[in-house]
Amino acid sequence: MGYVSRAVAGLGARRVLFALGGAYAAVAVGIAVTQTGEQTVGEALISPLLLATSGLVLSYCGYRLPRTNVRPDLFHVVASWCLRAFGVMFGIALSAELLGSLDDPVSGFVVLPSLASVAGLGMGYHDAKARTRALDAEERQREAERYSRELERYHTIVETVNDGIFVVDEESRFTLVNDAYTELVGYDREELVGSPSSLVAAEETDVDAMSREVSHDLGDGTAETKTYESIVRTASGERKEVESTVAVLPEQDDAAHDKVVVVRDITERNERERQLEQQNERLDSFASLLAHELRNPVTIGQIYSQQLPAEADSGAVEYVTEAFDRIEDMIDVMLVVTRGREALSESAPVELADAAREAWNEVDAPDATLEVEIDRTIEADETYVRHLFRNLFENAVEHGGPQVTVTVGELPTGFYVADDGTGIPTDQRDAVFETGYTTAGSNGGMGLGLTFVNEMADVYEWDCSVTESETGGARFEFANATEAVA
Repeated sequence: MGYVSRAVAGLGARRVLFALGGAYAAVAVGIAVTQTGEQTVGEALISPLLLATSGLVLSYCGYRLPRTNVRPDLFHVVASWCLRAFGVMFGIALSAELLGSLDDPVSGFVVLPSLASVAGLGMGYHDAKARTRALDAEERQREAERYSRELERYHTIVETVNDGIFVVDEESRFTLVNDAYTELVGYDREELVGSPSSLVAAEETDVDAMSREVSHDLGDGTAETKTYESIVRTASGERKEVESTVAVLPEQDDAAHDKVVVVRDITERNERERQLEQQNERLDSFASLLAHELRNPVTIGQIYSQQLPAEADSGAVEYVTEAFDRIEDMIDVMLVVTRGREALSESAPVELADAAREAWNEVDAPDATLEVEIDRTIEADETYVRHLFRNLFENAVEHGGPQVTVTVGELPTGFYVADDGTGIPTDQRDAVFETGYTTAGSNGGMGLGLTFVNEMADVYEWDCSVTESETGGARFEFANATEAVA
C-alpha cells in the first residue's frame, strides 16, 4: 500500500470522496459568482457545470460505495485512484503553464483535474472490484481447504471409534457407514451404501413404525439425541441386540433430513443382565423358601421352650429361648438383605427412643452404657428399626469393649448412633457395609449386621454415612428419615 493509499485509509475513503465532491461544488459556485460580463451565458456556465457535476458524482459514489460489491477494506482503492488522477492532470496543467501553452488557467487547474478524478473514480471502482473478486476467491479457497481438512479429520474419527456409525437419508437408505458398522453387521460397505436400513433389521422389527417414532421424537426439536434398542440380523443370519443413538444432521441443500446413528452391540451386556436377574430371582426364591422352612421349627422350638417345667435349668432355658429368638432375627435380616423393600411390612410411627431402649435390652452388655438423647418419631417398620439399633449396639460392644458408652442422638432430619470406642479407620468406612465383611469372624461374626443396616437405609431412602464421634469412636448417621405425621 502506497503513501496515498495509507493516507486515504487513515482518513477514510468515503470522507475523502465527500470532501473532494464538496470542494468541487464550492469552487463551482465561486466561479459562477465571480464571472465577468465579457462572456456569454453559455460560456460562463460551462466550467461551473462541469465542476458541480464532478462534485455530485464523487459525493454520490461516496454515498453508494457501501452498497456495492466492493469490500469495505478496499474502499481506499477507489478514493486513491481519484486523487492520483487529479494529481496527474494537475501536474499536466502545471507543466503547460510553465511552458506558456495554457490559455485558460481555470480549466487547466480546476475543471480538467475534477474530470480526471471522476475518470479515476471509475478506474478505481473496477480495480477495487477486481481485487474483491481475487480476495473472495482466495478466501473461498482457504475455506475449501479448511473444510477438506475438517472432513478428513472427522472421517478419521468416524473410522477410528469402536462403535458402528452410519448415516441414512430421508428414505432411510444408507449413505455412509464406517468399518466398525460393517464388521458388526457382516456386510461390505458397497452392499450397505444405497440399501435401505431394513436390510439389517430382524424379521420382527417394524422398520416403518420405528422410523416414524424416531421422526416424532427428533422432529419436534425437543431432543438433540435419542437412544433406542433393537435387534439386527447380520449377513450370516446371526441376531444381535444393539443400542442405537440417533441425531439429526444439520440441514444441507441435498441432505435436509439425514440422520447419523451410533450403534453399540449390547448382546453380551443384556445376557449378563438376564443372568443376573435370574440369579436374583433364584436367590429371592431361596431366601423365601429358607425363611419359610426355618420359621416353622423355630416357632415350634419357641413354643416348647416356654412350656419347659419350672424345675428345669433356668439358665439353659434362657439360652435356648434366646437362641431361637436370634435365629428368627437372622431370618429377618437375611430377608431384608436379599429382598430389600419387598421384605418390609407397611410403615407405622416408630418412636426411636423406645425402639433404641428395647434393642439395648436384647444386647448382652451389662457393663456398657446407653444414652438416649432423641425425641423423634419416624415412619418405618418397628421390628426392623429395632434390629438396626441392636446390630449397631452389638457392633459398638464388639469393637469398643464391654464398658463402651453408646449414644443415640438427633440430627436435623434423622438420627445417629455413636460410641466412644476405637472408631473405624477412614479407609475401611465404605468396606464395613459390604456383605461378609467382619473383623469378628473368630467370634462367630458373619458380616451381615452392618450390611443389614446399610440395606435398611437404602430401602427407606435414608442417607447413611460413617464418621468419627466426638470421643473418637464410630458414628453412624441416618439423614432424611421420614418423620411421622402427628
